[in-house]
Amino acid sequence: MQKIIRWVNVLIVFLTLMTYLAPFVSPARFWPFAFIGLVYPTLLVFNLLFVVYWAVQRQWRALLSVGVILIGWNHFLGLVGFHFGQETVQGAPNIKLMTFNVYGFDDFHQRGLPAAANELESLVYLHQPDVLCMQEFLYDKQRGPAYLKALTQHNGLTHSVWKPAEELAIFSRYPILRSEVRYFGSTNGYRFADLQVGEQIIRVYNVHLRSNSITGLTNKVVDSGDLREKETWSSVGSILRNFKRAAQGRASQVEELMAHLANSPYPVLVCGDFNDIPQSYTYHRIRKKLDDAFLSSGSGIGITYAGRIPGLRIDYIFTDQRFTPVYCERGKVSFSDHRPVIAVIKL
Repeated sequence: MQKIIRWVNVLIVFLTLMTYLAPFVSPARFWPFAFIGLVYPTLLVFNLLFVVYWAVQRQWRALLSVGVILIGWNHFLGLVGFHFGQETVQGAPNIKLMTFNVYGFDDFHQRGLPAAANELESLVYLHQPDVLCMQEFLYDKQRGPAYLKALTQHNGLTHSVWKPAEELAIFSRYPILRSEVRYFGSTNGYRFADLQVGEQIIRVYNVHLRSNSITGLTNKVVDSGDLREKETWSSVGSILRNFKRAAQGRASQVEELMAHLANSPYPVLVCGDFNDIPQSYTYHRIRKKLDDAFLSSGSGIGITYAGRIPGLRIDYIFTDQRFTPVYCERGKVSFSDHRPVIAVIKL
């Protein structure tokens, strides 16, 4: 039995090392690395369990999993933050930025409009953002006025850019001088807004990259899959094909996004639902130019996806070098499969 455990430990360590390579390989060239990166949180848990197991057995093999965790320490910090308390930057104004994928306000349909609208209002009031970026912002004439009122009248976000037929919205306490939007397809894309913050102009990007489109299939396999059935393996194949197309799509989308950022005449803040984890090519491309607010100033668990696939941090706030992230946290909600991310940024 001990021999089997040792070999399983070696396999887990090997797969963990493979996840560390995932950010450097474009899915357009070799997509399986992107899928391996997706299981890093699960591999991390197994490594921690092996550390405990071998430590109880008083065997040196505990060092194997300790070593692989330390080699990928930055990956570990992508899930768990240790910045307790807030920094101060003397004489510099700050901006509180919030990003939230509202899941098309699906809960507004299921729980009833008044309750859901009140929860949205309470959430925004609790965190008091100066700028709020929302993805999957689906507006309809019947329900839309209620959540617009919750944002604009009750929370002071009186400046906004959005359209009923689109899914990216930016709400702001600051005047919006200019805004443009670019959609890659029917839903995913990015919108920027130039904000007048005192005497300074800053550019805020609201981003939603291509979804993996595997949640429904994954739930089906988890809930009722039977490995003896052909239908289950067919679903697994569909999951892999959908993930491959999505990962390759995001690789192309992030290249276009970074080219657009490079031409910004103003300091940039970038936030949204990137549908990719810190062990991904997408994240690596962004981090080459921008700081991750959670890495710089977050504390606690950073997981932002609340669906059935565990351990995913896919919602981010990034800043360029002209900003200093001083605090970053997750919000708590019950009407979306994402958790909002809130950060205080010093100019």
